[in-house]
Amino acid sequence: MKIRLLLSLFAGLFCCNTWGQTTADAWISQGRSDLAARDIGDASTAFAQAVALEPTNETANAFYAITRLLVLPSLPAGSNFLTRLSLPVAGRDIYNWTSAPPKDINGLFLAPTGVNADEFVAQMRTNALPVIVAAIGNLSAVNNTNFTLNLTSSDTAIADVTVDYGDFKLIQAALYGAEYSIYTLNGQNLSAELTDLRALYTNGMLSFGQVLTDYPQLFTFSTTNDLQSARAAFTNGVITYMVASDFIRLRPTNEVRLFNFDQQSAQGEGDFRLTLQDLFNSLLVGPQFLALYPDLAVDMSPQFDGSLNLRGLLPKFDGNAIELGSLPDLTCGGMIYGLTTEMAESCLGNRFTMLPVGSAPELSAGNKVNLAFTTLNEHNYVLEASTNLADWQVVAEFTAGGAVSSLVDSQPPGLNRRFYRLRDDTGVMAFTGEVLAENTGLPIAGALIYSVWDGTTTFADASGQFYLKTTLPTSWGADELTVSASGYSANDSVYYGNGLVSGLQIYLAPPPPNDDFINRTVLAGSNVTTNGDNFGATWENGEPYDGDQYFYSGKTKSVWFTWTAPSTGPYAFSVSASTVQQPILAIYTGTDLSSLTGIMNVSGYNYHANLAIDAVAGQAYQIEVDDVQNIGGPYTLSIAP
Repeated sequence: MKIRLLLSLFAGLFCCNTWGQTTADAWISQGRSDLAARDIGDASTAFAQAVALEPTNETANAFYAITRLLVLPSLPAGSNFLTRLSLPVAGRDIYNWTSAPPKDINGLFLAPTGVNADEFVAQMRTNALPVIVAAIGNLSAVNNTNFTLNLTSSDTAIADVTVDYGDFKLIQAALYGAEYSIYTLNGQNLSAELTDLRALYTNGMLSFGQVLTDYPQLFTFSTTNDLQSARAAFTNGVITYMVASDFIRLRPTNEVRLFNFDQQSAQGEGDFRLTLQDLFNSLLVGPQFLALYPDLAVDMSPQFDGSLNLRGLLPKFDGNAIELGSLPDLTCGGMIYGLTTEMAESCLGNRFTMLPVGSAPELSAGNKVNLAFTTLNEHNYVLEASTNLADWQVVAEFTAGGAVSSLVDSQPPGLNRRFYRLRDDTGVMAFTGEVLAENTGLPIAGALIYSVWDGTTTFADASGQFYLKTTLPTSWGADELTVSASGYSANDSVYYGNGLVSGLQIYLAPPPPNDDFINRTVLAGSNVTTNGDNFGATWENGEPYDGDQYFYSGKTKSVWFTWTAPSTGPYAFSVSASTVQQPILAIYTGTDLSSLTGIMNVSGYNYHANLAIDAVAGQAYQIEVDDVQNIGGPYTLSIAP
């Protein structure tokens, strides 16, 4: 539905200084003529005259409802409040509003001196609310379902648009929503000096936790006088919205109006209707099970009977984060039933950082420390330990399976003290595992783990364990890691997952002696068999592409041999491997890596690769063994006539 055109409707209505009209239609014509002149004060006055002459005139009421709202900033109360907020008078043009409070050198708005936050609500309650209620009354006069109002670009200052009964009912429902919100906010204590809040921000201390500490009365009742008015506004808003929604949904698809039914949004709007209806019914007949969430029941009545203390429903904040397990009332003052801690905290976790809270550690047999933390289900956590609160070591990484996670640290024998903290790393790609030597299976301490895609790094500890938290969102679903250590060839692979990728075992091996072309192994004889391992082999600059080039990106497991044919005739070459499913076998001539002449190459399958050439006696042939999938491992190379 076209919100921009709604704003255009609000902003398109102005008048001039020609009076003496004797009929409502004449005043409407006068007002619409004034729209092109963009004189909002006279336009509103003209439409008011039309309503005074003919109170049931739907066109006059529609125009007056909108224009009386738009003149609010120019009326004395509204204008004075804007001045109090330090908004310059220049630039207060409803069609091209440029007036804004002054900013500091960093481009942030300065807080006006002496202004309290509760003045905003008071301004709305005292000056805006009566106009909103009056505008609702005007729109109530639009009760003919066949009513349409054709607005031209002169009316809207943007584009032509047709507004019908359903559009005006939706605007009326929105005004009921504003009325309900103002009544509700007016009942809350919102007293806080803007300059004090700005000082907290300037000093880096502004947070929910700090504000609640500094203002202990914030969000407590200041008055209950408006609760029944808020209830009436809510129920009227729901009723009017349903009327508007039904009308717009049934409107012929070839009719384009201000608000149009969007089939793509049908499900969302339908769910909204169901929830509104459940809340409305709870005020009439008591608690209602939610149609969308049948395990939950709602009851709106506590909001309007004075028993709902908003401050008493707030969890414990630490800065802008919420401590898990600190929700004081899962019923929200009797407004909802069936809500579990896990459900509530998971919902809050979509908007806030949720802090795990640990219970007192317990020492058990074997000098093991038992720990328990509040957690969010399916969130990824890292448990860290320290002896000095400066140097932290990863103890465990896990995905929580519920609201409380129990952990055991068996590392600290002989330590006098040990501190623990639990960090929530949900939302980003993280990797955990160990780095091992391929030939011995022993851990490689100090190995470097590097994220190719975002540049973050970490090192393996003394037991080869590592934890790497990247900045990549989980939506990436993968990352390329390069793992390296002194004396070993680097391992470069892509790892896939959704968040925490755990249990990785990354093996490193030293480069084989014939990794580089210049160090190729010499083979001699007619029948040759040799064994090797190219797991640690690496790419050498200038190597020719061979085998299945699709898999090559400068990453290979190539090892080299040189063999001089003892006689002329056909020779068969073969490679078999136990772990390499697609070995590559290639034959070249030449003695310079950058100018080799290819004789034949093949990408094998089923752990074997075979080829045959017609060899020339005395010719030196350079033999390459590689792996299409860049894995490598033990192999056997054979040559036979």
